[in-house]
Amino acid sequence: MPPINPYSKYIKQYQTSNITTATPEKLMILLFDGAIQFLQKAKLAIAEGNLKERSENIDGARKILRELMRTIDLENGNDVSKQLFRLYNRMVMKLIKANVTRNAPLLDEVMNDLLNIRWGFQKAIEIQSGVTTVEEVMKEQQERNGLPPAHPALNEDNNAG
Repeated sequence: MPPINPYSKYIKQYQTSNITTATPEKLMILLFDGAIQFLQKAKLAIAEGNLKERSENIDGARKILRELMRTIDLENGNDVSKQLFRLYNRMVMKLIKANVTRNAPLLDEVMNDLLNIRWGFQKAIEIQSGVTTVEEVMKEQQERNGLPPAHPALNEDNNAG
């Protein structure tokens, strides 16, 4: 049995406070973080051959994805919302397959998708709150993908005159 952390009570209180006072946008980020943490633990459980931990953690990530799916307004949403719903559903199917086949690379695929979506949501929040601009985010995205900077002719500021 692992040693009990004397600060676990305070950590739990902080986490509860963080959730109950979070904005809807922050809650989305927390959901992504939770799913990613579950998948990291599931990968470790696969490596250790721990069936119970693997199943519980994959199920935790699957439940979070289902909750994210429930937040999408398919009736009033646009094509992006429908595509996001399908992507979440594909991730759920990969998790089920990964659980049955003990396939850690499938967990990596889902984790990579979650990290990318989380990044996009985080950047949208930052743009909305004025922390960054669309241009800065586009530049950062190009750098993340190893792409060269956009051609100056594609920059709106250069086309204004």
